[in-house]
Amino acid sequence: MITIEQIGIPLLLFVFLTECCIALLTNFRSAVVRDMFVNFILGIGNGTAGMMMKSVSFSFYAFVYQYSLLKPSVTPGLWVVAFFACDFIIYLYHLLGHKSRLFWAAHVAHHSSLHYNLSLGLRVNFIHMSYRFLFWSPLCLLGITPMMILFFDSLTAIINFLIHTEKIGKLGWLDRIFNTPSNHRVHHASNKEYLDKNMGGILMLYDHLFGTYAAEEKKTVYGITNNIRSNNPAHVLLHAYASLWKGVKAEKGVIKKLAYLFGRP
Repeated sequence: MITIEQIGIPLLLFVFLTECCIALLTNFRSAVVRDMFVNFILGIGNGTAGMMMKSVSFSFYAFVYQYSLLKPSVTPGLWVVAFFACDFIIYLYHLLGHKSRLFWAAHVAHHSSLHYNLSLGLRVNFIHMSYRFLFWSPLCLLGITPMMILFFDSLTAIINFLIHTEKIGKLGWLDRIFNTPSNHRVHHASNKEYLDKNMGGILMLYDHLFGTYAAEEKKTVYGITNNIRSNNPAHVLLHAYASLWKGVKAEKGVIKKLAYLFGRP
């Protein structure tokens, strides 16, 4: 049986390599090419961690699923419920990555690039793979199977990779419903009015419901509010953790340390 990864991974590699070749032929000494190289290095680390954690995730979900009081038959209706439930969890997890210093320390690597292209989909900190799967495990208690969770997680990852592009403009009514390139450009912008917007995985549904949606209107300025301007993969990965450690040490008492750790970045 063909899996979504067997279709998605070759597709992602093809479009990524095509974009790399175009960038190299255009100007192989450009800042964009150097940035793409960093993204590729980080992508190798994250891809390796992802493959290793796949079996860990499945095993943990299967363990939790044993204790589910609801075990409905795997029907099209359950697949629909699983889709909306998984998209809700990715929204919450993504929101937490922007609202808590501890989780932002991992997520900031993805936002620290000053450029926006497909390679940015690879610019992910592998550290979060060690705990990310835990946030989806409560769905198993509701009768959603481990395979459903892993399927929608892979589907979301593929779609989220492909929307990191400036080659596709606004898509009209589709932008109101789906996480399109236009919506995700807003998400990666450091413009004040765009900060912490468009957190959805596949849909914009929860952004509309919770007031975090913003349409692309003004020109986007990519990066973070305090750009690191580094092409060192280790610095990209760890600079926020170093800052986090200093901040925690400076606080007095356990309560204040925890408040700083989980407070807004």
